[in-house]
Amino acid sequence: MKPKDTEKLLELLKKTGSIDAYLQENKDFLLDCNIKEYLRALIREKGITIVQLASDAQLSERYCFQLLSLSNPRRPSRDVLLSMCIGMQLNLDETQTALRIAKLALLYPKDKRDSILIYGIEHGKSVMDINELLYHHNLKCLCDS
Repeated sequence: MKPKDTEKLLELLKKTGSIDAYLQENKDFLLDCNIKEYLRALIREKGITIVQLASDAQLSERYCFQLLSLSNPRRPSRDVLLSMCIGMQLNLDETQTALRIAKLALLYPKDKRDSILIYGIEHGKSVMDINELLYHHNLKCLCDS
């Protein structure tokens, strides 16, 4: 089945006569997981440990375990989620998907700080490297979240 892009789904949603019919017809294209499930699936897929993720994301192990625990209601902030995505070496599409699932603002290339984050993700930079770029441009580092 060929995926439908966001614009196509929005067009269909605007034209639908029944929300139930729309949801049923497009159920395979709607996000149906929470951010913790998505991150845990990526961790398994990439074959990394939470300890390794914490180190690469420049976060404490305890904090990472809390954020990924399905029984803990705590959710990551945008910057913490970005640090985790960068730590897992996710590409831009995977990172934007994580932000969508978490219902957080997507990276926006017209924003100077977000531009640096996008650049860092696209060029495989570490959290530390990206923080150095942000600091150099007098912008809030990911570690300041």
